[in-house]
Amino acid sequence: MAPLTRPTYAVIAKTAGVSEATVSRVLNGDESVHPDRASRVREAVEELGYKKNRVASALASGRTGLIAVVIDDDLSVFSDPFWGTVTSGVSRVLQENGLHTVLMVSPVGALDGGVSHYLKSGEVDGAIFFVLHSDTLVNYLKKQGLPLVITGTPHSNADIPFVDTDNFGGAYTATKYLMSQGCKKVAIITGDIGTTAAKQRLDGYLQAHRESGHLPVKSLICEGDYSFESGKAHAETLLARHPDIDGIFASNDLMAMGAITVLEKAGRSVPSDVRVVGFDDALIAQTSRPALTTIRQDVVALGEAAGSLMIAQLHGQEFEPIILPTELIIRESA
Repeated sequence: MAPLTRPTYAVIAKTAGVSEATVSRVLNGDESVHPDRASRVREAVEELGYKKNRVASALASGRTGLIAVVIDDDLSVFSDPFWGTVTSGVSRVLQENGLHTVLMVSPVGALDGGVSHYLKSGEVDGAIFFVLHSDTLVNYLKKQGLPLVITGTPHSNADIPFVDTDNFGGAYTATKYLMSQGCKKVAIITGDIGTTAAKQRLDGYLQAHRESGHLPVKSLICEGDYSFESGKAHAETLLARHPDIDGIFASNDLMAMGAITVLEKAGRSVPSDVRVVGFDDALIAQTSRPALTTIRQDVVALGEAAGSLMIAQLHGQEFEPIILPTELIIRESA
């Protein structure tokens, strides 16, 4: 059986009844081609099953058609459903614009590290960063001219496009709600405090306490890492330190579920004895028992906004930082 061959411009041109130059112009996005000719080329492409050669296209256009999605963490992050949801939002927008993602999950590290070397190599047209612990690399890459988007507020005041959720407002609302339900001793299990999202959620929690007239003791503040196990471990610590604890705000739903597991094992009823609020409104928040009261952030929209900011940069368009709102979703746990 003869091997399958990829249709050439000449074959497409003959099928469409146009010149090879017209085929090239249509396939490279030239909108000045007469609509009738462009339509015939597209029909021929569909009929012949033509797929653009990415390497050849990159040589011709100076673009690779690839955007790096960089998560500044290790592979354990995928225990959290947040990541599959947010990256699907990014990919959908990029694919609609003819681009594809290269997922990189690795501590970003120094300027001479593996992530830095890859992003400087010309293999991608831009990079979208998540959970950055420092702006050092993105500031450097910006100076090199690589289009960048940060998902999360930058650590510095650098003029780098970013999209974020209202982390401060969401945490403030969660804490005030627990207080309004009669909780006198409200703890927080933060996320990775090296990220701006975790710091903003802690700040929201503290602001709610300031407005109540008193700050929480330091032993009510536990630094988690967004994992189910850290929720369990810190709930055990909180129960040991404060047997009379009656409220917990966990900075994501996984940690909230870990905390509830420990509370129930210790004989504490949720919400009768201890009220628990999470953050994200992941699917587990809706299906768990008790169903989790949580702060909803639109995770898909977060990814889509990051993708849209990248497209705007590649097209030379103006852009502004995007902050998405949050919403308190009241269920059974509080």
